[in-house]
Amino acid sequence: MRQNAVMPAGEDECGEGSTPLLFEEVLAMRSRERTRPKRERTRYLMLSIVARHLRASPGRLLTVEALLDEAGLSRGTFYNHFKDMDECASVLIDLFFEHVMSRRPTKRGPRGSYDAILEANTAYCRAYEANAGMFGLFSQLATRDTELLRMRERLNSEWVDRIIAVVARRRGRPFGEDERRRFEGVLRILIAMTIESLRERFVHEDALLCRSFPTADSLAKALSDQWYGAMVEYERPSTPG
Repeated sequence: MRQNAVMPAGEDECGEGSTPLLFEEVLAMRSRERTRPKRERTRYLMLSIVARHLRASPGRLLTVEALLDEAGLSRGTFYNHFKDMDECASVLIDLFFEHVMSRRPTKRGPRGSYDAILEANTAYCRAYEANAGMFGLFSQLATRDTELLRMRERLNSEWVDRIIAVVARRRGRPFGEDERRRFEGVLRILIAMTIESLRERFVHEDALLCRSFPTADSLAKALSDQWYGAMVEYERPSTPG
């Protein structure tokens, strides 16, 4: 399974000035592609309906009966694809994060460290806003799925390693063991802060956060200010010996 580590989504989903693509639309398009086998198209149809309902009620799954009523399919058809709704949800989450992780931002010219942080956070906030139901479902599943929790740990660790490598190049010297350990801790705090802020704003719709940050971009700016303020000490270039 995939997991919601902090990472930028692709330009086609969250590019500058664009409207993020709803994952339910991705699934619906797949369900209409005649080049796919009928069984596969039926599976995507059911998944797209579940995803659409998650957007209206983040973290809340349809019942099998409600799904079949909307899809116009028989009960047997559902059980030919999934053991139960929990398995359906797991497949949906796996496909969602596979889709997000497959995206690559367009490479641009040289940017300052703040600009790079803002670009990544803006992309992620827009993706989260558009697909809050999917992230809400992940949070629900992760409370009882140890595989998801292990995947989260691994992916977030990989993200921390990538950031540290970039910062080390910027400042012109590698990190010592103690300094790296402190920086890793700071980055994990920033990741946890970002994920919780996004969940409270877009899944739980916290009233204060909604008033303070009415758009995904305004929240991205606030998060980026926190990231930059915490990271700037570690980005200082090395001084000549």
